[in-house]
Amino acid sequence: MMRGLLRAVYELLHPVLQQCPVCLREVRGEPSLTPMPVRQPEARLLLNRLCGACRTRIPWIWAPMCPVCGRPGRCFDCLRRKLTYFNGVRCSVQYRDEMRDWLADYKYRGAERYTEVMAAMLSCAMEQLRNDFGGAFDLITAVPLAPGRLEERGFNQAERMAAAMAAWYGIPYRPLLKRTRDTEKQSGKARQGRIADMRGLFAPADGFAAARSPSGPLRILIADDIYTTGSTMNDCARAVLQAVPGAQVYGIAWSRS
Repeated sequence: MMRGLLRAVYELLHPVLQQCPVCLREVRGEPSLTPMPVRQPEARLLLNRLCGACRTRIPWIWAPMCPVCGRPGRCFDCLRRKLTYFNGVRCSVQYRDEMRDWLADYKYRGAERYTEVMAAMLSCAMEQLRNDFGGAFDLITAVPLAPGRLEERGFNQAERMAAAMAAWYGIPYRPLLKRTRDTEKQSGKARQGRIADMRGLFAPADGFAAARSPSGPLRILIADDIYTTGSTMNDCARAVLQAVPGAQVYGIAWSRS
């Protein structure tokens, strides 16, 4: 963390021309005048590399209202869910058109320059979760992709975000989950279709091993890119509790749709 802080101070005092990692326009690295709810030094440094136009397009979730998932408004998904396996979730941004375009460039068009930017944005959810639920986390994992989709895409964006959180916040990363079957793409599906597809979709990974916490229940964090109805996060939490009964399971997601 100290190295990231020193690097941020150096770049503040010695701004250089660089490309905005989103729009690729050349900009001079300068401190952002646009407020952003991220304090982690490396994450702030990465976000300061965005041009002013791209920074102002980020629809941060400044004031989570739903106490369960952090949605910035009344949440009927949480009100209607019969059984919630996770303790709480927080998300960084609202899933508006600009964010949909950024994620599509990253996931489907192979624009891997978004990797660090989106991880830095996820720090907003991480810090809100720590503020709202307190305490440290013992492990972090990611929502797994189906093997075929992972082979097609070449990477799991949620896993990359989780790895960044692990490095920046000092939380051990473990691949704790696996998918039990393939599913169709969820974009465009109605709520009930998503819920049906997610039911029983995840299971503990082969060789699941989680260290015990000496100070109480194990606190496990799950990272994902998009939180829609909460069905994915909820089934992942169910699978974690299947392997570690009594654990406290939390989630962070880059965007809340």
